[in-house]
Amino acid sequence: MTSLVESLSFPEGAVRHPGRHEVVEAIFARGGERVPAVVKKVRVSGRRDRAARSWEVATALAERGIDTPEPLAVARVGDEGWYVARRLEGAEQIRRWFLRRDDATRPAPPLPYAFEEVVAALARLARRLHDGGVFFRDFTDGNVLVTRGAEGPRLWLVDLDRARVGTAPVSTLRRCRDLARPGLNRPEDLKLLLSSYFEPQPVPFLAARCVPFLRRRVVLWDAFKARARPWRK
Repeated sequence: MTSLVESLSFPEGAVRHPGRHEVVEAIFARGGERVPAVVKKVRVSGRRDRAARSWEVATALAERGIDTPEPLAVARVGDEGWYVARRLEGAEQIRRWFLRRDDATRPAPPLPYAFEEVVAALARLARRLHDGGVFFRDFTDGNVLVTRGAEGPRLWLVDLDRARVGTAPVSTLRRCRDLARPGLNRPEDLKLLLSSYFEPQPVPFLAARCVPFLRRRVVLWDAFKARARPWRK
């Protein structure tokens, strides 16, 4: 059941990241516990409440053993919705590895994992999602966080509201659409992702052709959006 609160205030010291989907880092009071949290503003349109949807997806992921920061509450404040989740200490966006792959002058991520380890972990996460009936739809490298794990990089999913959760494994086309979203632009990097995703089986011909094609479309579309809407961050 969703933990719905009707008011939301940010204590002194909260860090606000303004934008279309504002994000606030703050302390969330839950009973007698003070929990480090990330609070994100999402759109509420009629019955379409993306904050509540994020909670539902987080619950579904937890049932499938897939990591996402613990959901703490959903708030409705006027015509705004806010989704509150526990803040992961020491987490890094997976894009830090991907951006450095294309530009070696960027600072190395502070977590001690090689690019190949992180891509293989991403592939395994995607396979578990799809076999568990989850079509994430926004499987970008900004929505995957990396922390230290007992046996290597541990990956967490955030920004959950666009995901579609079913009971049957995801179709091949939807698998390809998700796999084309992370910022892997080199052919050899896409091959690594696909081989890790399908191992120990060989990469199917359709996936080997479809994912690079869809990746090129994603890059072109992102470039178009950046030009057409420069004010959006």
